[in-house]
Amino acid sequence: MPSAPLISVIDDDASVRLAVLSLLRSFGLKGLAFDSAEAFLASGELETTNLVITDIHMPGMSGIDLKRTLDARGSTVPVIMITAKTEAAVMQRARACNPSSLLKKPFDSEEFIACVERALAP
Repeated sequence: MPSAPLISVIDDDASVRLAVLSLLRSFGLKGLAFDSAEAFLASGELETTNLVITDIHMPGMSGIDLKRTLDARGSTVPVIMITAKTEAAVMQRARACNPSSLLKKPFDSEEFIACVERALAP
């Protein structure tokens, strides 16, 4: 039996990280949490991660910067971006990075899981 895909959740808000991990686990998915993009990149988990879920607005490297960094490294790992901010310019910059999905917080759990399943689909 294949193991569950590994999903890396990156958000500077601990309550969001825990809520997303709990939701993923309730659907039988395996997740790791990171409090910054830099911590994720330094962890070495990119090689084993099947999906990245990242907040856009974080201190240090943003989710948009993380997606650009992954693209520059040639990573094909899908990225779901989440944000509480909805300024048109930020949303436009996020969409320009071609994420798998872009969700506004708070998001519906069914919509979120549907995005995760689409991103993990072969």
